[in-house]
Amino acid sequence: MLGLLLRAPGCGSSDASSADFGEPASANAPEDEGKGGGDAPPPANDAAAPSASFQGNPLCHVTPASVCTPDDDGTRKRVQACATPYDADAGVTTSKGCRLTASGGEVAPSCEPDTSFAGTDGVACSRGSDCAPGFDCVDGDKGQVCRRYCCADTCEGKESQSGGKTFCDVQKLAFVPTKAPVCLPLKGCKLLTVGQCATSETCAVVNDAGDTGCVEIGQAQINDSCDTEHCAAGLTCIGQPGTRKCYQLCKVGSSTCPSPLTCKTTTSFRDPAYGICQKTTSMD
Repeated sequence: MLGLLLRAPGCGSSDASSADFGEPASANAPEDEGKGGGDAPPPANDAAAPSASFQGNPLCHVTPASVCTPDDDGTRKRVQACATPYDADAGVTTSKGCRLTASGGEVAPSCEPDTSFAGTDGVACSRGSDCAPGFDCVDGDKGQVCRRYCCADTCEGKESQSGGKTFCDVQKLAFVPTKAPVCLPLKGCKLLTVGQCATSETCAVVNDAGDTGCVEIGQAQINDSCDTEHCAAGLTCIGQPGTRKCYQLCKVGSSTCPSPLTCKTTTSFRDPAYGICQKTTSMD
């Protein structure tokens, strides 16, 4: 997954409650000690996890003082901050949506006008205001399209334009100089299998349910952070939101992991035949 994915890279949070924008936060941390190239990240409910000033994915720049949350699509209470006021002079209701904007070198969520409410997943756009509340215009492989924000690190129940599953991944916004977590259509694949994805993609774990999908190949290597960047080919992004790192994928029972690491599956994998390279503990 952003990846995202991999497990969607870029989808992180500061603590267990801060990412709650009306949807559950996610974690996808391995249950075993150790990881490919180091120690495993702490479990999602680790009370000692580091705290940050941002809520949810740090790319969304949401703080307790923010006027709105980009995930707001009209179904959450905080969307009231971007309510649609009636313009008495014009005799119309001016619609607004929450999306990331840049001003003076700072990126932050703000209530912005919407020229159309038709711009949902996959609809072509020329600017962010072409997209409905909860969506923004991003650069896609086939041009600029509207994608749903997933600052709270989940796309559960959010279907793509074709009605299929989506997963949370990091993509470049079309008209704001930053990346943001958005829900992308899930293209299923089998881990460590050649030809399942495009040459610019790799197959990785993309959500807490253990789904696997094709994600963009990035530059992040083993042990590198993947909260805002994609991992390299053959790696996957796993860990507590805000502290996710790249792991080497492997098949349990194989000898592909560098010594002294071994291939161990975790609850992040739906198929227990696959796992990540981790340290062998004294209990093994």
